Amino acid sequence: MTVLVLGATGKTGRPVVDALVARGVKVVAASRNPAPATDGIETVRFDWADRATWEQALANVDGLYVVGPYAEPNGAVLVRELLAAAPQVQRVVLLSVLGADLLPDVVLMAGWEADVRDSGKEWTILRPNWFQQNFGEGFATPLREYGALELPAADAALGFIDTRDIAEVAAAAFTEPGHAGQIHVLTGPESLSHAKVMAILGAAAGREFRYTPLTADEFAARLRATGADDNSITWQLGLFTLIRDGVNAIVTDTVERVTGHPARSLAAYAAEHAAAWRNGPRSERP
Repeated sequence: MTVLVLGATGKTGRPVVDALVARGVKVVAASRNPAPATDGIETVRFDWADRATWEQALANVDGLYVVGPYAEPNGAVLVRELLAAAPQVQRVVLLSVLGADLLPDVVLMAGWEADVRDSGKEWTILRPNWFQQNFGEGFATPLREYGALELPAADAALGFIDTRDIAEVAAAAFTEPGHAGQIHVLTGPESLSHAKVMAILGAAAGREFRYTPLTADEFAARLRATGADDNSITWQLGLFTLIRDGVNAIVTDTVERVTGHPARSLAAYAAEHAAAWRNGPRSERP
């Protein structure tokens, strides 16, 4: 099998490439700005908004890992059209999100799931909880610079998952029987509030972090101040509504059942990446 990995430089794409290569699978790593090819990994340019890049990316592949076109104005139809442009692709693994079927229509994952199910191909849908890697990437700056995280998550708990575990499940879905037609709900080994997360990250970094819950209106105002459009704001508020409603508190054993090892803990991730938060506060949060 040769698998085309979309979003190959992203939070799940990078580890999916690694997990497939570890299983001896030939990988075509697709991104808008591809790096040079390496042993076992071919690279190709792929841009959802540039149909001229689709044909070359899809050539000679029979597996497809899909990270959807979140930022594209016509993103609702692009996954369906890409699948139609790839008749030779036999197996598809889609990255969705926990609670996809409960989110506002502006959040496109439920539609993408339907497109994959209706494609006539062997499909597996991954519905992961929130990523542990968010704290080392997207949330790293406010933690490092201000020692603070402010989100509209109340005191609700989440089963944060390491993206490497998502990747190993994706690789299994491509290379092992028993995953076709399955929706895998993926979580870490425990459910944690953001206050507990701050304690775990702070212990690893040797600092004290604080979590401040925001109201939905406060969070929306901050997003607008950064230039976010209404669709993006509705999307993010929908995700946080699920958190406050307790949807993300779930803990499943799917990672262990599929991979044979327990899901990685947030404490292990924090110990591994503590340098991301160690520099200390540079200023008070404005």
